[in-house]
Amino acid sequence: MGKPSKTLPKNPLPDLPICATMFGQGHRHESHAAGIFAPWLAALPAARRDLLALLPVVDVNGALFDALGDTAPTGTPARQPPQADMIASLLCVDPFLRVRDITAVLGANQIGGVANFPTIQVIDGVAALGFDSADLGVRREAQILARFANEGLAVTGFATSADNGLRLLDHGASALVVHPGPPSSDWRNRAIAARGAADTLLALRPHCRCPLRLFCPDGYGAELDPARALADGLVIYA
Repeated sequence: MGKPSKTLPKNPLPDLPICATMFGQGHRHESHAAGIFAPWLAALPAARRDLLALLPVVDVNGALFDALGDTAPTGTPARQPPQADMIASLLCVDPFLRVRDITAVLGANQIGGVANFPTIQVIDGVAALGFDSADLGVRREAQILARFANEGLAVTGFATSADNGLRLLDHGASALVVHPGPPSSDWRNRAIAARGAADTLLALRPHCRCPLRLFCPDGYGAELDPARALADGLVIYA
């Protein structure tokens, strides 16, 4: 697997890590308060976890409740206001997701942001049509994010295309992350996906006044370098 070029210009924003543990609990980016909290990562092997998270092998949202406590304390004011740079990873198309319940739990833990990660957008073709027909596709994902935005949470939207990115901006996203898709074992497919991510960043830039990052899944190498150079910052697994 190729390594990222060392000659790339430095991104203006620090890396945003995706962590299985709460920030500051031993991950390699301890100096940064910001991060995406994804406790379900601990239950999956690193290989293919982007796709496995969408299958009924792990309860993504249930893992978050288990990690934070499935009920918010009543009558006890938060010691600090929620922090928008502390972001909860959520499967937004989960039909059992209750926005107000999750919002209360996040507020009790001073977490002020959510992200649609894992995102249903990585599913394409006939399978994507099936999710859409069941109202469990991209439209529902955007609608749920809009509800979180209406509850006062900062929304970090993962988007696999410019159209999806614009949709998320219209639904209240305050930051965007371009997702190149799960890495293929074939370098040619990775190169095509990486070129698509760069094109998506270029297409979104004129419409995006918020941070525009690039997600760099494990398995990609130097083929993502052109997209890395176009992004304001990177999102990586911790």
